[in-house]
Amino acid sequence: MSQKSRSRIAKELNKMNFHRWVQFPLNKIAELLKLKIRGWINYYGKFRMSEMRKLFRVLHTRLTKWIRNKYHRFRKKPWYVGYKYLQKLSKDYPNLFEHWHYEGFRP
Repeated sequence: MSQKSRSRIAKELNKMNFHRWVQFPLNKIAELLKLKIRGWINYYGKFRMSEMRKLFRVLHTRLTKWIRNKYHRFRKKPWYVGYKYLQKLSKDYPNLFEHWHYEGFRP
């Protein structure tokens, strides 16, 4: 996966602004992102799946922003507290997001 493709997808994630979708539960956001993530994995992960880690790191930071906006208890705490909560969610619900099915792509 090239840097240009990765930055294009990061801009697309930024434009989606899903970190502001606090009215939706996390499983609804996972459902809305499912087809996009599956398409990226099928297209870009065909030859070197390990390059997708950098892209999913961007996605995980966006999900951490969503957690901090959704739950007030994470707002005044450092960002990594929300990230730890995302890690706990990925252990409890390993099939929630499409890329969490693959080894090494969980936060």
